[in-house]
Amino acid sequence: MNITPWPGPSRDQCRIITDMVQASGERRTAATTRVWPQWPQHAQLALVATMSALAGALMFLIARRGLGDDAYITVDYARNLAFFGHWGIIPTQTANTATSPLQVWLLALLTAGTGAPIMAVGLLLVITTTASGVWLYRIADLTGLPRRVLPLLGVALLVSNPLLASTVGMETYLGVALLIALVRHALPGNWVATGVVAGALVLTRPDFAIIDLAVVLTISAARRRALRSALVASAIALPWHVLSWLTLGSALPDTLMTRMGESWGATYATGLVWYFQHWTTAIGTTFLLLLCGLVSACWAWSARRKPRSAAPAQATLGFAVGGAAHAMAFVLLAPPPAHWYYGPVVAGFALASAVAVSTLVRQHDRSDVVLSIATLPVLCALSVDIGHGLPWATAPLNGNWATASQYQRMAESISATRPGSTIVSPAEVGTLAYYCQCQIVDDLSDPGRTAKYISRQLDRAGPLTRTLLTINYLHRSPAEAVPAQYHMEWENRPANGPDQWPARLPTDPDAHVRMRLVPFHHAP
Repeated sequence: MNITPWPGPSRDQCRIITDMVQASGERRTAATTRVWPQWPQHAQLALVATMSALAGALMFLIARRGLGDDAYITVDYARNLAFFGHWGIIPTQTANTATSPLQVWLLALLTAGTGAPIMAVGLLLVITTTASGVWLYRIADLTGLPRRVLPLLGVALLVSNPLLASTVGMETYLGVALLIALVRHALPGNWVATGVVAGALVLTRPDFAIIDLAVVLTISAARRRALRSALVASAIALPWHVLSWLTLGSALPDTLMTRMGESWGATYATGLVWYFQHWTTAIGTTFLLLLCGLVSACWAWSARRKPRSAAPAQATLGFAVGGAAHAMAFVLLAPPPAHWYYGPVVAGFALASAVAVSTLVRQHDRSDVVLSIATLPVLCALSVDIGHGLPWATAPLNGNWATASQYQRMAESISATRPGSTIVSPAEVGTLAYYCQCQIVDDLSDPGRTAKYISRQLDRAGPLTRTLLTINYLHRSPAEAVPAQYHMEWENRPANGPDQWPARLPTDPDAHVRMRLVPFHHAP
């Protein structure tokens, strides 16, 4: 039997097949092209950097009057370092309670250049949000995701969330930017850059070493070179900790001992539920974001072996696992639930959500619908931010006994009537120390008062922990508490006389509370 070979498709048939393939591809990208017209890559990067910087600047303008007391502690350290070359909250006492050395150094550098510590906070926030946007752009490039969707959505989720926004002035946004940089360099397996960023994260907060470990072990390209990255990270972070051990008396900040010695009626594990009872809408939006991140992590785990989704899934898991590992470590440590302790897990899950949404935008025919749904957490968060009043008198989450402006009035009044006095603070020292022409002492500014927490933790520790703590405090010099003339305390009644000022209950700002100044020998 003679079989006539098939001559192949005709030219017209080829044209029809080609048109069908092109039309199929166009259907997958049409919505994305309509929403995000194709610009040159350098123009896209410039747009991302500009929008990210504007987001940071706008957030600072909203939050600058309502910085929390712990933010002012960092600013105090930076101001003293910039102007006096001194490491401490107050100029007369060297202390080791700066949780974030890198945040202090950067703020000090900007303060020395501007002469304005609060302006330095805003500049550093703009720098970190810009860096976050640029590094997310690079991650989009590496994973084949839309170059503008991922960075702009990621930055929007970060700056709008009320819990994260309540940490302006602290090290949270610096840590988040470095987390993004860590994932960006871990994905291609760049072990030198990964190690440098990992070391910088440890200098941002020592407990961020947990994030380093989790991200590097999660992303396969980084895992193969983990040891080399660890050596680089050690070379970056160890010199400061050795210097701190030899000169400040502890390789880790003394804040570890003071925080572990506090009791708030809740621990890290139950803290968000406790916050939800008092700041329902702010924490409600945070729970929504955490839920989105959890769903994104589940998707990434199921898609991690699919060729088209492998790279985005690795990035998603890197962010989610990094944040979750930090949270699990704090559950085990069980410190009081300071809201900034939740920053890494909230930011990690937010970034995981941004990567997952960007993957859907790339794959979905109706990317405009996907983007509209993805903006719902941003809109919910912005409604809380705006509903809190603009600009903020206090952050949406604030557990301080007075607002920044109230503490400022107290400090200026004391400066006018008792300049140069030594005053024991009412358990919050940062804002008073910043504005008062006096010496505000407490467990964070006065090493003599910090010593009792160290002794208490040594007494409670088991044999191994006690040995480690003893080595850690081998070079600590004994210190006596600075004598004080006055003591500040709060009472549940209105202010109605001299040396009395209105304050606030953290869980009920409308309650009548006063802060009063009394001679120290009358203090209980």
